[in-house]
Amino acid sequence: ASDPGTHTPTVEDANKTRKGKKRRRFNMVGGWVVVGWVAAAAAVVKAGPPTRPNIVWFLTDDQDQMLGSSFPTLGSTPMPQTNTLMADGGATATNFFIHTPICCPSRSELLSGRYFHNIKMSCSDGDCGCMHINESKVNGFTFARRLKEDAGYTVGMFGKYLNNMPNKKNGGPGAMTSNGTTVPAGFDAWMGNGGGDYIKPAFNVQNISFGGFDLPDGMWHGSEDNYTTATVGNVSIAWIRHVVAEDPSRPFFAYIAPKAAHEPFNPAPWYRTAWNPDWPTSEPTTNPAWNSSAAARSDHHGNIATENMISSEAAVVISDVFKNRWRCLMSVDDVIGAVIAAVKELNVGPTYYFYSSDHGFQLGEFNIPMDKRQPYDWDTRIHLLALGPGIAPGSTWKQPATQVDMAPTFLGLAGLAKSDNMDGKSLVPLLMPGAYAAGGSARQGLAASTSKHLDDLLTVAGDAGATAYASDWRTSAFIEYYYVADNDKCMANCHPPRGADKGYPHEDTPCGDLTPGTNNNCWSQLCTTDCYPTESIANNFIVLRSMADSAFGNTMYAEFQTGNLNKGPIEFTTPDFYEFYDVSNDTWMMNNLYNHTSRATIQAHHDALQTFFTCAGDTCP
Repeated sequence: ASDPGTHTPTVEDANKTRKGKKRRRFNMVGGWVVVGWVAAAAAVVKAGPPTRPNIVWFLTDDQDQMLGSSFPTLGSTPMPQTNTLMADGGATATNFFIHTPICCPSRSELLSGRYFHNIKMSCSDGDCGCMHINESKVNGFTFARRLKEDAGYTVGMFGKYLNNMPNKKNGGPGAMTSNGTTVPAGFDAWMGNGGGDYIKPAFNVQNISFGGFDLPDGMWHGSEDNYTTATVGNVSIAWIRHVVAEDPSRPFFAYIAPKAAHEPFNPAPWYRTAWNPDWPTSEPTTNPAWNSSAAARSDHHGNIATENMISSEAAVVISDVFKNRWRCLMSVDDVIGAVIAAVKELNVGPTYYFYSSDHGFQLGEFNIPMDKRQPYDWDTRIHLLALGPGIAPGSTWKQPATQVDMAPTFLGLAGLAKSDNMDGKSLVPLLMPGAYAAGGSARQGLAASTSKHLDDLLTVAGDAGATAYASDWRTSAFIEYYYVADNDKCMANCHPPRGADKGYPHEDTPCGDLTPGTNNNCWSQLCTTDCYPTESIANNFIVLRSMADSAFGNTMYAEFQTGNLNKGPIEFTTPDFYEFYDVSNDTWMMNNLYNHTSRATIQAHHDALQTFFTCAGDTCP
């Protein structure tokens, strides 16, 4: 019972199907105690309405929107349960972006509610931070700490936290260290890592003793029978059941962050060959950015202009990766479906579910076989689904937002004002405009804290009225990034793993063909030639991504400055390259209009961009 990741299906899952075919799902170890817990929880909850809602945050890694793996879907999806439960049942953002298209900064900005320039660092005494993030400005100052200390939440962290784990030096005030695992203030249960492995995952754990699990504080190492997404799902559900049984009146926040669909894109063994006949057979290859000519890329920054054409070997790998990413997401779909079902079964009152990614992805766009890090929409445009009381089923909202807005949103649902240093803004009135504007019966089902938050914002609006919040919202998203590493992806002269216990499914393997015993179509450390850099030192940028209804129209304006933040400051005072796109007519950002646009127009974009880049707290648009 102490094994949280066994993938044998449970009885309740055995009859679940996907288009009529038997579908193996993750095992919910400890499910035998559900009946007793539900009865106890329901009896207490019915005694009176909760004052604050529960919140569940699902966060994937590298999940693209423009290439078809997320939401809104492009006609098919590897996540049908999520599509039905959260997209059809809740709200879908149509203009949600990531502030920084790489893992550690993105997640740090999410946790802190702050833009990159307010938490970045250059190297100091050998400490270069987490991809330039000053972790001391993040770990001790998260929305989780505010929820716990100011609103009485219990908070559980399950899955990928930051790429670096907290330590005694940077864990922040109130951090607790037990057997080598440091947990920042605000988190009651912790099973976190920096992404780790799909197969045989390892996690730093603290206070994971519930629901049949009894994992000693410190480092837990899984076996080949443990698949990371299943492990995260199993422990998340067990924790939710545990905290509801322990105190049904106490609100919970569950942070559920599986590794999927990050490199090396290894699906659960039971989904290795899964593929529905109505799914696309490869990544999108008809867009003009895919394997584009040198001439087409000549007026783009850095390595974009100098990439080789995609070889036939690389093309095979890219298509394999596309399929395996969808297969990885099938397990995420299982977790989301099972968590929502468990919470509904527990009858715990108002609960909000949010689902997003830490950034987008590319699969051959501008001839980069895979990864992220670039300023273009396929790397920065992501999904955000929201489900809960007051959110209209099947609704959409168009205001541009980023993950920096999530911390104020979570706090707002709990009835808390955002912290003074937070750069984002609450999305709550955008998610439930009817409840915000009408009040009264339109707020039926909302927790008192959420209704208070809406009233507080209405008070601020004053005579401007309820429509002011949406109409005064920013019309551009702000994106900021600093070079990390070239990160070459090599595709030829490969040496796939061979041996009875080598390669997938025994260990994580960077190969597209994951046939046991004969893994092939590999890349990166297994290969030495036919290489494609993901970025160069020219890839530092700030971006103004404006919407169609803005004064700038549907455009993307970017300023680049060559350098390495590890070796010296980069403040974009001397940009050395610019890109400007009319996205309404150039979705794939092929035609750089910078040198064909009036200086007055460019200056206006620059000024608006600088407003974002120099902002902090309430001065941010």
